[in-house]
Amino acid sequence: MHLGHVEVIRKTVAAARDEDAAPALITFEPHPRCVLDPANCPQSITTLQEKLALIESHGIAHAIVLRFDRALSSLSPQEFVDQLSAAMEVRRWVIGFDFAFGRERRGNAEWLRERGFACDEVPPVVIDGIALHSSEVRRLINLGDMEKANRLLGRQYAMSGPVEAGDKVGRRLGFPTANIAIEPNKLVPALGAYAGRARADEGDFIAALSVGYRPTFGGTQLRVEAFLLDFEGDLYQQRLELRFVRYLHPDIAFPTVDDLVQQLKRDVTDTRRIVGRQ
Repeated sequence: MHLGHVEVIRKTVAAARDEDAAPALITFEPHPRCVLDPANCPQSITTLQEKLALIESHGIAHAIVLRFDRALSSLSPQEFVDQLSAAMEVRRWVIGFDFAFGRERRGNAEWLRERGFACDEVPPVVIDGIALHSSEVRRLINLGDMEKANRLLGRQYAMSGPVEAGDKVGRRLGFPTANIAIEPNKLVPALGAYAGRARADEGDFIAALSVGYRPTFGGTQLRVEAFLLDFEGDLYQQRLELRFVRYLHPDIAFPTVDDLVQQLKRDVTDTRRIVGRQ
């Protein structure tokens, strides 16, 4: 979900109002490339749960999730449309400029109009002279460039998961952190420290975030963790949402634990300054 998708949803909600109809959105799970070209399966910018929550927040009344598999990919455009028409009355299609469907991607706006369907084709969202694509968002997150990625998303990039029991290294250093479980195929930002936010049952908190292996302690397990500023309590087994605001520095192996502690103090100060102004 990025600003291009948000624009399609906005046009869909407006079209539904004009047609006195309910705005509905069809999405596929998993990503078609994960089925047709699994070696190049893209990691998820939004999990299905995150996607459905965002879709609802933008005014979509009905979200239809179609399981994408080889059988679905083999349907002709007409077979695909016939299956949809058997389940709903489609009054108008609203599609992105690069949307195609059916076997060999033969279905598109022109195909729909030739068969009498009203079809609105939403042009690309252009930012800094470049048409917005999910691949660019993934590239920026992989680089840790959260400010640019968030601009294309129209929101702060987030990861959610249940808080797992850790080895309490942060607590011993005076910075107790909450480690979240990484959901399968979820895109993980570049290794390093980040200024961000965390949403817990107790509320929304400024948080110093870390993505890495704890190299100072010879760690081998990738961890995504958060130190919530101005929070005291137990987050274990809660579901925590972490939002990434700005990259601070790489995942560093410090020569001594004291050096690490001094850096953590700087990270907390920088995080409060950066996030507190937003």
